[in-house]
Amino acid sequence: MIRLLLTASLLISLAACSNAHRVRVDQGVLIEPETLQYLQSGLTQDQVRKLIGPPANVSSFKPNRWEYIFHSSDVNFQTDKIKKLIVEFDTNGYLRSWSQS
Repeated sequence: MIRLLLTASLLISLAACSNAHRVRVDQGVLIEPETLQYLQSGLTQDQVRKLIGPPANVSSFKPNRWEYIFHSSDVNFQTDKIKKLIVEFDTNGYLRSWSQS
């Protein structure tokens, strides 16, 4: 009898685990496509930061290259937004170019 109860409780526990709710995990900055219309050559780093937000990655080897990267565990989340933007500044800190992918 005890063995039957243990087996039943184990099966119920395993069944509950298979239906576990998965939480979406998001990291980074989502960028609205309309925001890119405000980017223009000559903006300062501070102006770009105010417009888009802080970059996700600034390499110590390339401090004039900022990367804005967004990742979600749900591949269908916010498909209309820009999820990777690379912004490059000249040696004086003025916006030179940007590209998205």
